[in-house]
Amino acid sequence: MKMVTDEGFGALSMNKLAGVVDYTPGALYRYFDSKDALLGALVNQVLDEVRAVLVVAAEDVPEDRPLARLFALTRAYRRFSVEESNKFSLLAMSMAEPRVLLRAPEVAEPVVHSMIATLSPIADALGVAEAKQMLSPGSVPERTVLVFASVQGIVQLRKQARVAPELLDLDRMVAAVVRTLLLGWGADEGAVDRAFELLTGGPS
Repeated sequence: MKMVTDEGFGALSMNKLAGVVDYTPGALYRYFDSKDALLGALVNQVLDEVRAVLVVAAEDVPEDRPLARLFALTRAYRRFSVEESNKFSLLAMSMAEPRVLLRAPEVAEPVVHSMIATLSPIADALGVAEAKQMLSPGSVPERTVLVFASVQGIVQLRKQARVAPELLDLDRMVAAVVRTLLLGWGADEGAVDRAFELLTGGPS
């Protein structure tokens, strides 16, 4: 994984990886029949870890407080990006790379399904919020992707934030974009602010 995050996807080869992990290339091919399969396995591994982080974050907030759960989930993902920077970088690179990296459908499709499963705690919180009439009716899958894509775009600004930390306070920006989305989807402003304060003890 570190090889990919340090040198890019193009640097990854079965022969090179075999040398790093002290396997023969033939032994690696017993586990992964192509470079696509290896990349897919790496991305799936990271998604599994993100999913575990989000599940724990969701469990820390009562189910009947879905707005607070959304703030907790996005904060947890931001923490993951800091605490597991290599793994986050791999995930970010897999999304930002302009080339199609996983060309084989049998490799790409499981990654997509894994991504959907990873985001299920966000979808669940949005669904509960809509069912409790905290949000106006809308497409939960679309809103789930909007939350994730918005937060992902912010946390990928890590390098720039080191240069301009006052402008790019990523924790504050993650909270701000979630707040903006919730208000746009009809949430009561006071309810949104109370949800954030429940987690932080302060205003968003």
